Formats: sequence, C-alpha cells, structure tokens
Amino acid sequence: MIWIDRLRRTATPALLLAVLGFASPMAAQSPLSANDWLKSGTARPAPSTAWRPGDPVPPDAARLRPTRPIAAPTDREGRQIAQDALAVPVGTSRLKAADSDGAGVISARQAGLAEDFWAGTALDTAIGMLRASPALPASRQLARRVIEAQLAPPEIDDPTRQGQFFAARVDQLFRDGALPSARVLLQGAGPDNADSFRRLFDLALLLGGEGQLCTHMARAPGIVPDQAARIYCLAQVGDWQAAALVHHGAARLGLLPEGLDAILTRYLDDGAADGAEPLPVTPTDMTPLMFRLHEAIGQPLPTGDLPLPYAWADLDQRAGWKAQLEAAERLARAGVLPSDVLHQLYGAQSPAASGGVWERAAAVQALDAAIATGDGARIGPALRLAFQRLEAAGLRDAFASMVAPDLAPETLPPDSARLALWLRLWAGLTEVSESPDEPLDAALLALASGGQPQPLSPALGALAPVFAGDLPPAPQSGDGMPLAPAQYGSLADADAGLQGDFTRAARGVQMLRQLGLIADARRIATQIALDPLLKMPPQTEPAP
Repeated sequence: MIWIDRLRRTATPALLLAVLGFASPMAAQSPLSANDWLKSGTARPAPSTAWRPGDPVPPDAARLRPTRPIAAPTDREGRQIAQDALAVPVGTSRLKAADSDGAGVISARQAGLAEDFWAGTALDTAIGMLRASPALPASRQLARRVIEAQLAPPEIDDPTRQGQFFAARVDQLFRDGALPSARVLLQGAGPDNADSFRRLFDLALLLGGEGQLCTHMARAPGIVPDQAARIYCLAQVGDWQAAALVHHGAARLGLLPEGLDAILTRYLDDGAADGAEPLPVTPTDMTPLMFRLHEAIGQPLPTGDLPLPYAWADLDQRAGWKAQLEAAERLARAGVLPSDVLHQLYGAQSPAASGGVWERAAAVQALDAAIATGDGARIGPALRLAFQRLEAAGLRDAFASMVAPDLAPETLPPDSARLALWLRLWAGLTEVSESPDEPLDAALLALASGGQPQPLSPALGALAPVFAGDLPPAPQSGDGMPLAPAQYGSLADADAGLQGDFTRAARGVQMLRQLGLIADARRIATQIALDPLLKMPPQTEPAP
C-alpha cells in the first residue's frame, strides 16, 4: 500500500475532491496532434467546399432553384399525397412527474378504504397519525393498510414539501419493523430518487441485496447517499484501491464522522484490526451501514439491543438457530413477520437446551407431531402447553395464526375444544362444523361471524348493542366528517378495551362500523371480547 502512503503525504484538497467524484482509473492515451496528417505522411485531405450550412445560398445554386414553390400533388378528393416515406413530425411535451405521495402497494378497494381517506386532513396532522401504534393485532393490520394503500394524499400547499408524506409512510414502516413492505413501497417509486435510494440502500443492508444497489450506484453516482456508502460499494464490487482513495479523501475533508472513519479504516485495512480493541458501540447512533461494517471487521453486534428493524438481519442463514428464533419471535410479536416463517423456524432443528426459546420450540414441535396423528387425546394437552408458553412470551397472535387452521374443536376434549375455538376466532376463522354447546362460546361465534351476540360477559355486554342496528350507509366525502381522524380515533378507543374500558372500546367499534369497516369492526370487537378470556391460565389436562 505504498501508493496510499504517498497519496496521504502529497494529496491536495483539490485532488481529494477529484478523487471523491471519480475514483476509477482511466486508460492511458497518447496526446493527439492538431495535424495528424502531417505526422503520418499520408496524403493531404481533399479540399472541401467553402459553403457551410447556415450560409446564404450561392448565386449559381439559386439560379437552379424554381422561382415558385411546387404544389404538393393531391388525390381526387383533394387530399395531399406523401412525397416520401419520412414520418410526420410529432410534437412532444414533458409529462408531469408521478406523485409519490399517493403511491401504494395495494389499491384503496383492496384496503377497504375510500380513495379520499385523507381529504380534509392537514399534512402535518396526517404524518402524526401515521405514527399511531395500535395495541390490538387487528387494529395494527388496519393501520398498516392505510400506510400501504394507494390513496389521494393530504393537500400540500407548499410545493417544496412534495414527497414528505411518502417518506413519512416509508419511515413509519421502517420503525415498525415492516421492512419488506417498506421496500416494496420504495421500489414502486423507483431508485432514481436520491431520498428513495438512500432508504432502499438501508433496507438492502438489513434484508440483503445491497450488491445490486451498489451496481446501480456505480451507473448513477449522483444518487449516492454519502461518501461512506460509496466507499462500501466500491469495496463490494472489488475496487479496493478506489475505496481507499475515496476514504482517505473523505477523511481529510472531514466528510466522515469519527466513529464511521475508524470502522472504515479497519474495514479497508486488515492490519489495522489486528490486536486492536473492539470499537465502542452506541445503539442510538447505529445505522444499517455501521451494523454491516461491524460484521465485516469481525465484531458482529447482537440485534437484541438494537431497534426492531435490525432483527431482520438475524434471519439470515449465517446466523445461528437461536439467534434466528429470537429475532423471528421479536418480529412476530410486533406483527410484521408472517406466522408461517416463525412456525418453520420452530421446527428447523431439535432444541439444544431447555428454557426460554428452546421450550417454546419444543412445545410447538410436540403440537405439530400431535396434530399429525389426528388424535384429539394427544392434541389437547400439547395445545394447552404450547399456548401457555407462547402466551407468556407475548406471541398469542402469532400462535393463533400458526395453528388455528389445523385445529378441529369438535375432535378435542371439552377444555381444549374451547381453547381451539377461541384461537380460531382470534385469528379470524369463523367456520365451524358444529355449533358450540357453551352459551358464551356461541355468543363469541355470533360476534365474529356476523350474528347478534348475547351479552354474556362484560365485554359482550358493551359490544352487543353496537351490532344490534342495521348496517350504516357507506361514508361519503361530502358528509362533513374527515375520515382519517375518525378512523384513527376509533382505533385508540378500541385499544381501551385491553385495559377493561369496554364502554370506550364499544364507542370505537361503533365508529368503525359507521365508517363502513364492517369486517374490521367485527374482528376488533372479537379480540376485545376474547382478550380477558385468553389471559386466564388454562387448566392442564393429564397426558393420555
């Protein structure tokens, strides 16, 4: 690396700026002569005429031109006949750039929302609503549909704020840990926007696929987020000399924070890391690039101490099974990981120890084995044990989505049959082969499936009147009630049911019903009614 040392001693700021702008070596070329034909000995080129385009027409040429324009020939109906095969000139105009603020991954119809959902809501108010984090799983799903849907954005009076609403939606998905949804939303907007590319690059560092973005960065250097990303990508494509040049120039010009400069030095020079103390880690200052650089220098960081989005990095096959399980549980607890991914990880290997995540994996594996036999006497105890362990870990929603489709309550002992029915209703599955014998279970089934429930519990007593009347008419934009504040307020009211305030929860469900979200209102009401029942410790049945 002698040439790097020489550069450090002799480089000037102007040279460093040039290095930052273009770091690829150029092929050497011999200087061009102004009169190459004099050097080569070849014949002098033939003389050209003096006339050039734009000059007046020479007199001899003017005499040969017709004095009157020749009329274009026409057909019998007076239409002109083409004289050649050239295309008729077509006028062009630049189209208006697509409005990313209204972009989405699902249509308004698929989301069950009105296209003018944000009408009447100020931009800053709408961005604040995006940050709402409902507690009920069914409410979280509805809030996420709002972020992902193709809806007309709030009215933006200041043109300089165009794109802020789209960026706020992507950033909220990132904070929630819904990284795949954020990436799909960004890919729809295209990578040629600098702000979108920066977010896509961060997502790729955690989800994988940064190599493709590094290649795109090389083709379009103007979208590079910062010099650290440029250095990382140059190294990723194998151009270590250029990466070292850019790093040295950026460091000399003060373009790299101290911590980032130190970790890039170790990343580019293996010798700098030999025998050196581990670099200090500040979780609050962590970025996806720094996270990957720590991994590259042999100082990988546990994701449990980092914000939720970093848990996706542990789903990589390079991570150990325990790290994968803990990350998957964390993401599933937040409702951003499909339950089948967690289910698959639970059964990937045999538990190596006891306690914690190992006990939950063993319980799920035992339940899967019991379900495969179809023997209700075996399924019942395994179901109750697995539910106890995952409920204690805050994984009720993931567990219900995982096992409910495979449960047949009518084939299980009474207590297990009741738990199986509750889990199916929690997951939104209302089809049953036999009506439940217990009046409370029948009321819960009626609430979930569109019937009129009996007020057989405090929650049902508050919620039953909500569904006693006829269906409300679909909301219209001219009704004078902004839809967005009404919906987000109703979700906050519904969450009060988890603290036992069923009166306020019923008010929120009633508003959802008035807004036309009938299915969402039913499912949210069902989860409110089931929550206190599922919190009760189930009785353990003896093993057969």
